[in-house]
Amino acid sequence: MAEQGPAQEIAQGYVSEGAAVELGAVVIDGKADAGAAVRLPLATLNRHGLVAGATGTGKTKTLQLIAEQLSAAGVPVVLADVKGDLSGLAAQGESNDKIAKRAEELGDSWEPAAFPVQFLSLGTGGK
Repeated sequence: MAEQGPAQEIAQGYVSEGAAVELGAVVIDGKADAGAAVRLPLATLNRHGLVAGATGTGKTKTLQLIAEQLSAAGVPVVLADVKGDLSGLAAQGESNDKIAKRAEELGDSWEPAAFPVQFLSLGTGGK
């Protein structure tokens, strides 16, 4: 049996059958390994989860990606978004060179899409 590299070893923890949320690929030293997919089975997404990291590490984008794919799979999603960072789900995204390059690195066919969004406000002018 051939020895696996670190990316493939990490990806082994994300191997699953059936419908799944595709989070991308393992990244080591800034390079994504398209052969090391990170997938979360839809059947496991009814449990608690945690997305943590320092500012600017992609927490919001990760949540947006999960919400988009759940919505596309017909799963209702409720998000509490105090800062309004996720409001972009309602508008179709636009491609750019960075997105196109990353999609190519991952062997992904990225297509911009909008998702059904309903905005609710819990506040009434601070009263």
